[in-house]
Amino acid sequence: MSLWSRKELQEIFMRPLPEDLAVGGVSIDSRTLSAGDLFFALKAGQADGHDYVLDAASRGASAVVVSREIAGCSCPQILVDDTLKGLNELGRYGRLRSKAKIIAITGSVGKTTTKEVLLQTLSVFGATSASVASYNNHWGVPLSLARLPKDAKFGIFEIGMNHPGEITPLAQMVSPHVAIITAIAPAHIGQMGSLETIAKEKACIFDGLAEEGVVIIPDSPDFASMLRQRAMARHPERVYTFGHQDSSDVKLQDYALMGEVAKLTVGLGQKDRVSFDFALLGQHLANTALIALAVSKALRLDSAKTIAKLSEIKPVDGRGRIHKINLGDRHLRLLDDSYNANLSSALAAVKTLSTLSPDHEGRRVAILGEMLELGSFALDHHAQLIQSCLAMNVDKIYVCGGSVVEQAFAGVPEVNRGGYSKSAQELIPVVLRDVCDGDIVLVKGSKGSRVSCVAEFMLRQNQKRD
Repeated sequence: MSLWSRKELQEIFMRPLPEDLAVGGVSIDSRTLSAGDLFFALKAGQADGHDYVLDAASRGASAVVVSREIAGCSCPQILVDDTLKGLNELGRYGRLRSKAKIIAITGSVGKTTTKEVLLQTLSVFGATSASVASYNNHWGVPLSLARLPKDAKFGIFEIGMNHPGEITPLAQMVSPHVAIITAIAPAHIGQMGSLETIAKEKACIFDGLAEEGVVIIPDSPDFASMLRQRAMARHPERVYTFGHQDSSDVKLQDYALMGEVAKLTVGLGQKDRVSFDFALLGQHLANTALIALAVSKALRLDSAKTIAKLSEIKPVDGRGRIHKINLGDRHLRLLDDSYNANLSSALAAVKTLSTLSPDHEGRRVAILGEMLELGSFALDHHAQLIQSCLAMNVDKIYVCGGSVVEQAFAGVPEVNRGGYSKSAQELIPVVLRDVCDGDIVLVKGSKGSRVSCVAEFMLRQNQKRD
């Protein structure tokens, strides 16, 4: 079944198109385009998708959406005034025609992991579509909506921001039946200024709530009341809270680490209480299970099936997954949580590291990349992270980044000093030289710090020896 028909595209773009045109997918990158995709020539900074139209056509694009005609293009060209606006129109049409239950996720941390957990749990109940990677911005959201299959029963979308005013138009485009806030934490606090401002911006996800929609929010002592008030202004059918509070509708009653699996005990009401294994380690990641159970309640799905699937979920690469690494005669474990970081998620990762026991005479080792977009909070947040490592019995600390990271690292006692470098790449030989048999090694940092390259290199070295 085609994703988009000729008739639909003609209605949207008001352009005559070939009789046999059918679109199997939507692409903005000619390198990953599949034959039959509709290619949008977007402009972003210095990059211009029009420079890659001929490449897209050569790879089998069914048609290209352009703001100027490209000579020599072998496939139909759909001429529009603005290609991003054209993508927005296709995304809006995709939402309007869909009969799926739509879930939108925002929050300072945990959006992508929550999306992946929901993708797996909802797939038990029917065809489920989800935004790729972290496609959660002004082009990622309409692209994901444009890719929503006609027959999807569920659609899951991330909505992100790093400046005020970004969430409302995206939320209105998605128009979710279930609107989720994962957490309020100091991500992008350099641009936002305060946690209160962040919380208010996250609450803008409610601006797009569909009629009789449901809201799911963290039961935070600081922000739950405000979030609930903002949600109620949109007249939701129900507001569900999740967390550790007695007031939480979905409550984490007990968390026990058993080797490399957590045992969760969750209250689903005054009397309902369930226990299950969960392979995503750390109490912060247990929240994704709570959210999945709240979504199950909101959509009136079989909670037993949801719980069974949660017990089967595997850790996501870069988000708390543990790998066994063999470096010759040294055997260690890598706790790869390197996808991204702010103070909240970094502290949670260090806490998880502290609960894991090294093998033999091994040590707990933290490799920390700079947390970005912190503005005037940068030095304080990095110092807090360093002190948390020391308080939670991390034996060796390695850091990479700019001057604020170097200043924070200056407070590390000599016995705990692993090393500092400006770039993550420079840390690799130092870490490989220093790690010992039995160590458990955490890698954590903002995506822009590139500290993930340390984890990736260790994994490649391990594969060479397999």
